[in-house]
Amino acid sequence: MILSEKLSEVWECYDMDITNVYKGRGIMILRTDKGIRVLQPLGTSESRLEQEAQLKEELYEAGYQNVDRYIRNREGELITCDRYHTPYVLKEYFEGRECNIRAENDMLAAVTNLGNLHMALQKIEPKVQRKEFKTLHTFQRHNQEMKRVRSYMWQIANKSEFDYLYLSCFERFFRQGQEVVEHLVQSQETIVRQRWHYCHGAYHQHNVLICKNGIATVNFEHFMADNQLVDLYTFLRKVMEKNEYQPELLFRLIGAYNDIISLTEEDYKFLYYLLWYPEKFWKISNQYNNMNKAWIPPKTFEKLQTVIRQDEEKQELLRKYQVYYGLNLQK
Repeated sequence: MILSEKLSEVWECYDMDITNVYKGRGIMILRTDKGIRVLQPLGTSESRLEQEAQLKEELYEAGYQNVDRYIRNREGELITCDRYHTPYVLKEYFEGRECNIRAENDMLAAVTNLGNLHMALQKIEPKVQRKEFKTLHTFQRHNQEMKRVRSYMWQIANKSEFDYLYLSCFERFFRQGQEVVEHLVQSQETIVRQRWHYCHGAYHQHNVLICKNGIATVNFEHFMADNQLVDLYTFLRKVMEKNEYQPELLFRLIGAYNDIISLTEEDYKFLYYLLWYPEKFWKISNQYNNMNKAWIPPKTFEKLQTVIRQDEEKQELLRKYQVYYGLNLQK
């Protein structure tokens, strides 16, 4: 049975007439009389799905309407199962292309869109028991994971070329991670108090669609309550990695966000600390921790070499950032 035939029993549970079906990355894209729809396997818990669906409805009511809202089936349910009891969800979708993070106009539009999204999210009261600085906890956990990788490598009798390179640069990157956490711990009360609202949670180019009638933001599966500048950081980090850490580009993008939501000196400091964190080095550590260590792919070794080389560009960017925004970052 081909996939479209298998899934037809799922989409027939919805009030729509389908004119065309084609595959995307892990999804089925449907052209219907109600517009474009996406059918995909459920990737979260049912309770989390309900929370996400409610957030999107509230966003829509708050005036931000280019969002991939969930569609309930004829029984009023968000989840529809096929004959094998595999759960699926259906979402509204958009005709457009992903943001190009090598095209400045796309990047500026994406940052402006993020400001507008955040303005709408600020109208929605987070449904959590207490304010929590999730990003600080994430960085603390990442630091511990890096330490575990180093401890493991020390015990290896026959070290690989990758192991030697990792150990040779570990102290540099781990020290960066430690210093970032120390600064964030010191200022966490201010950070949590300011701009603590719902965040997208994964605001990068793949979740920003450039459409004829504006920009759509999709895939809110990682939404959370935190300082909203974490979303801006996520986008900026991706952009800087792909654009040789160009300071002028970074300042223009931050300026576009500032045009929508005015930033304070504390905000600029917070962004600095986030950008300082050695995220790429941690990612390589995490990949190593989860792979078969008997054979390290050459691509992983090349990635580590790239991170080491780019760190000089990144540190120069951070120095210029301090000067540009007149920051005093002493503890």
